[in-house]
Amino acid sequence: MKVYRIKSLILILGDLFFFYAGLFLTLLLRYNYAEFEADFEKWWMLHLLPFSISFAVWIIIFNIAGLYDPLSFSLRPQVRDRVIRAMIFSGAISIVLFYTLPQFIITPKTNLIIDIAISTILILTWRKFYGLILARSEKTRVIFFGWSQEAEDTVNLLQNNPQLGYEVAALVLPDENAPKPTSNIPIFVFNRGLPKLIGEKRAGLVVASGDIRANADFIKILYEVLPLGVTYLNFPQFYEGITGKIPVSMISEMWFLENLAESEKRFFETSKRAFDIFAGFILGIIAALVLPFVASAIKLESSGSILFRQKRVGKNGRLFELIKFRTMVKNAENGQAVWAKENDKRITAVGRMLRKTRLDELPQIWNVIKGEMSLIGPRPERPEFVEGLKKQIPHYMMRLMVRPGLSGWAQINFPYGASVEDAMEKLQYDLYYIKNRSLGLDISIALKTLFIVVSRSGR
Repeated sequence: MKVYRIKSLILILGDLFFFYAGLFLTLLLRYNYAEFEADFEKWWMLHLLPFSISFAVWIIIFNIAGLYDPLSFSLRPQVRDRVIRAMIFSGAISIVLFYTLPQFIITPKTNLIIDIAISTILILTWRKFYGLILARSEKTRVIFFGWSQEAEDTVNLLQNNPQLGYEVAALVLPDENAPKPTSNIPIFVFNRGLPKLIGEKRAGLVVASGDIRANADFIKILYEVLPLGVTYLNFPQFYEGITGKIPVSMISEMWFLENLAESEKRFFETSKRAFDIFAGFILGIIAALVLPFVASAIKLESSGSILFRQKRVGKNGRLFELIKFRTMVKNAENGQAVWAKENDKRITAVGRMLRKTRLDELPQIWNVIKGEMSLIGPRPERPEFVEGLKKQIPHYMMRLMVRPGLSGWAQINFPYGASVEDAMEKLQYDLYYIKNRSLGLDISIALKTLFIVVSRSGR
């Protein structure tokens, strides 16, 4: 949404300002005040170019880490931890630049280390202040028409994240027998008094679910209040913009016909396949280099094969054999398909390290080169799970429209899944990816995956 892009731009500009403020304070601390004041231009210009390059890299890393996403506008504990990890990673990159590039004539042992520490404190303070400003600023008041579990989750999300800029003003139900929320918001039953309600609640946005949009009276009344400056969105549009997911239970077959025009993706898919082959060979060389070390570690810890092979469901339902480094004890399932759990006791110590760094996925490069997988896409599931999930989750088989991937939108946003409920959540992310897939989104996912690997925040 446009308003989020503006808020993100302000956050980026603020980060840049405090990066330079950190550099100024660093120079002030490093050199005595009289010397610094007398020859300010000399010291500032000496540091300006190398640190400006570093700051540009830092902004890119912050973006990769998701620190300009709407939910990162406030300094919640998880955002604070991500800022600190991003600053550590950014500092490490800058140290490498300072040591390897001759143009960077300043030693990082002093000025750069001090600057990283000061900038971290300034950025955390600035983002705390920015979040408070957004939380207290005027909100767009929203009226929801129709109710569902997704609407309930969205209302809770908006109430817990005031920095998103929305305030739930009311809920209008199609009739008195319709499902009601547990959230504490004003509830009304739909009638001809809708224009008055919109005026009294000073609503600027109307979000309607699919069932109530079929109500001719509702459409007519909404048309009549357009001159009041009210914006209208259907719930899937609003939900997608806020969460980066598609509300699976609230879309119909028509949604897929309207939003998944595969003819528009042909050039992208052809280009993506060419890149998969090119990148696959490069990553294959890396896999060959680490193979002896990984294989030795696996063999030293537990008996069994080095590689793990398992049937998975690929594009259009085709079965293929996925290859990974083995991360569990031998015969972990005893012939029965079982969801892997967080802190699963079947995972070996070496396997846990491999999963954390995602090195266990490297053999799947062979699947990518063969065309069974892509670098980016929904994760392939086992046929035993697919058979059950397609009966329990609406539109589940639509995730098979594209090649499965080593990493994907669902993995970087919801990295662990071990139940039907988790599969439902991941499907919402998968459908978002399938609808919006592009070169830019793929690059973003790849870079965010790299950040997760380097910062060791994977599962």
